[in-house]
Amino acid sequence: MLQADLAFDDLAGPLGLIEGGFSIGRSRVLLVQHRMLRTVLLEGAERIVAIVLERFADDPEGLEHVVGATEGLIQEHLDGLEDYPLDFAALTIDRRRRAIRYTASPTISIPVYCLATGGRARFDWDYARLLGIGPHEIVWDYALALIAGISTYGPATMVSGLHRATAGATLVVTPAGVDAVLPEPVRHDGPREMPPGVDVEALFRETVISILDARPLDSRRTAVELSGGMDSALTALATAHVTGDGAMSMGAQFDGAMGEAQRARRLLLCRAGGFADLSLPAGRYAPFAPRSLRRRRYQVSPEDENYPEIFEAAFHLLRSAGIDTLVSGFGGDELYFAYQGEAGEDGVAAEPPSCPFLSARGMATALSTRSTYPSAWLQQTSWQSAASQSQRLLRYGLWPVYPYLNVALARFVSRLPAALRRDRRILRRTLTQWLGDPVFETGYVKESFDPVARRGIAENRAYLRQLVEQSPLSRHREIDTAAILAALDSDIDRLDRATYNALFRFLKIACFFQSDRPLD
Repeated sequence: MLQADLAFDDLAGPLGLIEGGFSIGRSRVLLVQHRMLRTVLLEGAERIVAIVLERFADDPEGLEHVVGATEGLIQEHLDGLEDYPLDFAALTIDRRRRAIRYTASPTISIPVYCLATGGRARFDWDYARLLGIGPHEIVWDYALALIAGISTYGPATMVSGLHRATAGATLVVTPAGVDAVLPEPVRHDGPREMPPGVDVEALFRETVISILDARPLDSRRTAVELSGGMDSALTALATAHVTGDGAMSMGAQFDGAMGEAQRARRLLLCRAGGFADLSLPAGRYAPFAPRSLRRRRYQVSPEDENYPEIFEAAFHLLRSAGIDTLVSGFGGDELYFAYQGEAGEDGVAAEPPSCPFLSARGMATALSTRSTYPSAWLQQTSWQSAASQSQRLLRYGLWPVYPYLNVALARFVSRLPAALRRDRRILRRTLTQWLGDPVFETGYVKESFDPVARRGIAENRAYLRQLVEQSPLSRHREIDTAAILAALDSDIDRLDRATYNALFRFLKIACFFQSDRPLD
């Protein structure tokens, strides 16, 4: 939620307000400016604390600056964050200890990245701006894990020296380096039986509505993601309930039979929510195209949204229409927690399949790097899905609202009986009641970018082959470059799922670490 360049030698200097933030000596902190946020700046003798919070509908906008804040007042504000239900971030500058702490909320819709070098600590929500032109070294263990499709969620990243803020954790930066204080793990307390007579679908619906109603949404400046899927369907309808008719909707429209079914669902939802719809043809925005940001080093993280090409275009159009807030269904899939004994024979997740492009040793290294992040009410993939789009949104002045990234909602759903969580039954039934149409219970097949992605690889094969051949990844002894090139030269539409997925993952990483010299 901020951009900062802080020299440790400046930390004892005087604080001054500047446009968009504050200075300490020659150091600068720029806070994200948006009507959905408010900032509290506490200036004390030993500590300076900047807290950026998603604001409630009746909160004031702008900056509250408290000069001469006592240690007691500062600690009271920090302690109060423990129960804050919306997103927040806190930057604490300890003048005496020469330490900088960045604390993220348990929902963390906007991750911030940190590079600490040469007596300075730099923070930025825009990793591309932070990394600059580089080059930066690859952390190979993490790169191998990402090629294998294994989550490495945590403060460390695949870029040497680059750390990221993670859910409920604190990055502690001193002249000696960067440490992370992780949250305590959460113990899930199991499902409960619903008392007789409880309308659980109405309760679910009202909970999502209340999460949105707490925020200062404005139909003239709000858009909803509307893919035609179930998760975005509920958040879109709940947004319309709060704002009334007039909000915009936006989504990618697919071709073929899948696209026809998707178009019918989107039309149903647009009529129900009174949305002014923006529909972009997905086939026109295939990945890896000549004008894609992927073709520039460090511009699209491998952990970003898989299809930034179409979202770049959509966000530009939304901004041009006066939109500054996007409500998204990201994180919906992750709500439906499965306890041991409920998913599969033993409830234990299966080992990921071997990656066709890694040696046995490389696969073992990838598995050893698997995330061990403490358990929480929210699932890791919900934080990852939110983070995958947030940087791109902020570049266009759009604030993301993720109603499903909410601890109270996650606790509520995790305690539902298995029959309601399985196959997202409660969501399907809630949508049927709301729409008066059972399409999400009887005729829904999840939409997929897969055909567009395969075509993007096939159409840009010459560029991608040169990318692979020149990539530093291809020189690693545990990566089978010949197998990657063979897959790239084959009929992409006929690649089996495991090979296609591994190829797409590898190409995303190769794009990120490509040379700063343009390829032919």
